[in-house]
Amino acid sequence: MKDDFRNIYQNARRTAGLTQERWAEVLGITPEAVRQYERGVITPQDDIVLRMAEVAGQHIICYWHLLHKSRVAAQLLPDLQEKELPEAVLSLLVQIEALQDTGLRDLIRIAADGKVDPAERPAFDHAVSQLADLIQAALHVKFSKEADE
Repeated sequence: MKDDFRNIYQNARRTAGLTQERWAEVLGITPEAVRQYERGVITPQDDIVLRMAEVAGQHIICYWHLLHKSRVAAQLLPDLQEKELPEAVLSLLVQIEALQDTGLRDLIRIAADGKVDPAERPAFDHAVSQLADLIQAALHVKFSKEADE
């Protein structure tokens, strides 16, 4: 998704089933602004993106917009693809189970003394990686197609 941000605004409009002219009218902007968003010439303001998400019924657009707009967000937040609710929930449950199997126990053991010793570093890094996967899976649930409607 990170390479295709200019089209998230076009995809929002198409999901809403509107022409550029009607989309502009609904958003309270000019058709030229819509064309520039869709060509990647300019980035819409946050309030416009919020309205796009509401009209299109796709709140993941706000997330993708944040990744596009902020280099910090792009570095820290996981990339998300839109998923169906059942797939997202099952992925979340798999990640929860994986963390419970080993990562959580290791994390508790490592954190008990308030520091990560060199010998503990691989287990700590693995647990943190599992937490990142869990966060990504939870976000997939939050922004799943059915959860958004």
